[in-house]
Amino acid sequence: MPYFLLIAIQIGFAIHVVKTRREIYWIYIIMFLPGIGMAIYFFTQVLPELGQSRQVNNAKSSLLKAIDPQRELRKRKQQLELANTLDNKLKLADECLEANLIDDAIELYQACLTGVGEGDPDIMVKLAKAYFANEHYNKTIQILDEIIKENPNYHSTDGHLLYARSLEKLGEIDKALEEYEVVAQNYPGEEGRVRYGLLLQQQGQMQKAQKVFEESINRARLAPKFYQKAQKGWIKIAQSNLNK
Repeated sequence: MPYFLLIAIQIGFAIHVVKTRREIYWIYIIMFLPGIGMAIYFFTQVLPELGQSRQVNNAKSSLLKAIDPQRELRKRKQQLELANTLDNKLKLADECLEANLIDDAIELYQACLTGVGEGDPDIMVKLAKAYFANEHYNKTIQILDEIIKENPNYHSTDGHLLYARSLEKLGEIDKALEEYEVVAQNYPGEEGRVRYGLLLQQQGQMQKAQKVFEESINRARLAPKFYQKAQKGWIKIAQSNLNK
């Protein structure tokens, strides 16, 4: 290893020690036992930390899914075969929905709503999502209405957005706009606001749409970096539709 590269790695590890507030003796090990000291530090301190990193785990998960798209689905099926629990059934249903096996997902969610999970509003929202994915918009609305009827104090921002989107798909634009207006105020991400702005724009309400897009962009600008990264796609849509 070139000498300058060795020094650069030593300095990098030393900075890592200070930033992560580890014991100061690690700096002496890194500096005075070059090679072996850095190896010990990497394998005992850095590598375990990387293994617990959400970004690293997400990247690893995405890579595995790209190589073997059915891997997680097989795993969930095996877990359900080993233990026919509500949790395992739900996880398999979620994976089926993500894999676009919508009929299978619907069947599993319906099965989850019997016995222990009967009437569970969170599961019912998942079932509504599956029906929406299957373009059964009336059924989606029916399920979401039933949730509110049986659980008047229950609130789901995802469910509310799904309700507005279903109304839009059914051509009930005025009702959809009313729902979107409420969603835009309460939804934790930018999707609700941007979808509201797009529908306003589609209906020729340009001034109101521009105001919604501006609000979305300004909120994101003031938000933490992780939020900006998570909402990047919706922010980009808002920016591309601003001043149209």
